[in-house]
Amino acid sequence: MITVTRNQGTTTEVNKGVQFLSPNHIFSTNGETAKITKFVNNEKNPDKFGNVYTVYFEFNGGKYCKGYKPTSDALATLVDLFGTDEKKWVGKTVIIGKHIDDDGGARLTYSAAK
Repeated sequence: MITVTRNQGTTTEVNKGVQFLSPNHIFSTNGETAKITKFVNNEKNPDKFGNVYTVYFEFNGGKYCKGYKPTSDALATLVDLFGTDEKKWVGKTVIIGKHIDDDGGARLTYSAAK
């Protein structure tokens, strides 16, 4: 049997933390205009998914992050857009879109902001 002890204190609103970016966060058919706010290089200590690089984005009032392996096509696209010096990525704007595959799977796409 589960015993639950509920907090009797008052609740305060807490700002939403950073969410892992997924295709479910893209609502516009034209994609979302996102600003890159941070780039983390974890070459010495990849995350539990093997992602070496983590890029942080902000759009539509939300904060998101996405991890990339060095072999990622998405990372290659971002490098094509912004270059290999990740320090220059912060503050840049990118359009994050969503592509639906023939089998119904969704993946993120990246393109230059106009």
